[in-house]
Amino acid sequence: MLEDPFSSLSFIAGPAILTNACAVLQNGATTRYSLAISQWRDFRASMAAGDGRVALQYTSPEEAVKLAGRRVRLLLRSLGLLNGAMALFAGTTVLGLTGAFLAQGGLVSAAAVSLAILLLGSAGLVVLLGGTTTFFLESSCGGALLRLHREFGGDAATNPGRPTAAV
Repeated sequence: MLEDPFSSLSFIAGPAILTNACAVLQNGATTRYSLAISQWRDFRASMAAGDGRVALQYTSPEEAVKLAGRRVRLLLRSLGLLNGAMALFAGTTVLGLTGAFLAQGGLVSAAAVSLAILLLGSAGLVVLLGGTTTFFLESSCGGALLRLHREFGGDAATNPGRPTAAV
């Protein structure tokens, strides 16, 4: 690893870039979570008050509340996974940097450092993949909510007075 300076740089820069990517994903996920939790709270408050606002918007208000709650749980899970991935990538970066110095000083073998970096980085990638997969599941809940929305998915029988969407 130390004979070629570019490989050392790759072992340090790659995880650092992935740490930054996780931070960008966290920013978007936090925004999505804020919107999803507000929607879920509004739905629940409306259902508890019995004001019928959710029923005016969705063909199945109970299903809309359920989907909104699922979105919140999925976003929390993906935020947790992104936090884990970011910690693993940050640890990989620090390990790569300190490991390079320790290996150069002869305190540890370069092979051991490389193996530890690969294992930690691979774990980060697996956790990041889990977070990304969870985002896809959350997006499918958003799609299901759109399909329940009266303006887009209702027909004249279930949605009198509103136009139906062209397919």
